[in-house]
Amino acid sequence: MPVGSTLPKNRPLASSGGRPTLATRLTPRTVAEWEARLGVGNASPRPRADRFTGSAGTVTYSPTVDVRIAEPESFHAMRFAQNLSSIATYCALQPAMVLERTAERVRTDPSEALLVSVSGMRGQSIIRQGGRESTYGPGDLIFVNNAAPYSIVSTAVSDPAGMLIPFSRLGKHRHVAERLQRPVAANTPLARAAAVFVRRFAAETSVMQSTPSTGAVSEQAAVDLLVAALSELEGSPSGMEDNALFVQEAAGDLIDRHHRDAGFTPDVIAEHLHLSRRQLYRYFENCDNSLAGRIADRRLQTAHELLVQNPSASISSIAFSSGFPTVATFRNRFKARYGVGPVEYRHRVRA
Repeated sequence: MPVGSTLPKNRPLASSGGRPTLATRLTPRTVAEWEARLGVGNASPRPRADRFTGSAGTVTYSPTVDVRIAEPESFHAMRFAQNLSSIATYCALQPAMVLERTAERVRTDPSEALLVSVSGMRGQSIIRQGGRESTYGPGDLIFVNNAAPYSIVSTAVSDPAGMLIPFSRLGKHRHVAERLQRPVAANTPLARAAAVFVRRFAAETSVMQSTPSTGAVSEQAAVDLLVAALSELEGSPSGMEDNALFVQEAAGDLIDRHHRDAGFTPDVIAEHLHLSRRQLYRYFENCDNSLAGRIADRRLQTAHELLVQNPSASISSIAFSSGFPTVATFRNRFKARYGVGPVEYRHRVRA
C-alpha cells in the first residue's frame, strides 16, 4: 500500500487458519474490553478518554500526523494522554487507518522526539520510515523518529500505548534515535521487559492521570530502560544488569510466559538473566512480594481463570496446567487466598 493511501472500505482481514477476521472499526465491546485492560473501572473517579469522531476527529486526533481513512465520516478513536515533567504518555484505541507524518508536517510542526509504542491487540501493522518498511505485531516494541517523515499502516483496530521522549533525554544514544536503522526491537529479554513496562507505565500515568509513587525517579528509570532497549538496535547494549527496573520487568515477563512449567523457579530466572541467585534476589529486597511468591501468585491467577472458565475440568488437571507441582500445593494456596478450597469455590460460582 503506497504511503498516504486509504484502506479498503469496510474490508476486514481475511480469516487465516480458521481464525476469525479482525474488526476494522471500534465497537462497544471493543471499547469495554480496552477500558477493562487499562483498569478504568477500578479508578475513582472513573477517567474518561478523549473521543475523536468524524472528519473533524481525523484532523484533531494528532497535532503532528495526518489520519488517512477510507470513510472519514465514520472515524472514531479514543485516547488517554498525559504530559509528565519531560515526557508524554498515551493509551489509544483506534480503527484501521494510516497515520502519516509528511515532510510538510515535519517542517511546520517540528518535533525533536522519539515515539515509543507497543500494541496489545491481535493484528499486524506496517511502519515505513527512511525508505524502509517493517512489520510488527502485538507485544513488539517500536521506535519512531518523530523528527523525520513516516507512516504507520494498521489494517485492524489497534490499541497502541507508549511515550514521546525528547531527544535531549536520550543522552549519548540520541544519534541512534535520529538515524534509526530498524524500528522494531529484537525479541530479547530486555525488549520484552521494556514493552511490558511501557504499557503499564502509560496506563498508570495517562489513564489514571497520576504519576507513579516514585515520581521523577520512576520517569527517569523509564527513560533509562528504553534507552537500553534502543541501544540494542545498534548492537551496543547498555549495562542494564545494574538497573533494578529492568531486572524486575524482565523477571515479570519470564514469569508470565513460563509460570505454567512446574520446573520454573527463581533459579531459572537468574540463569536466563545471566545473574547469580544472590544478585537476582538483591533486586527484589525492597519489594512487597518475593520472586517465589510472584510465581505462585501468577500460577494461582491462571488456576482461578481455568477453574471458572472450565467447569468440567478436574482439579488435578487445573493444578498441573497452572504450574503447581502438586494438587495439595494448589489446594493450600487457593484456600489461603480465597478462604475456601477450589471445589467449594467452583460450587459457589455455579450457584
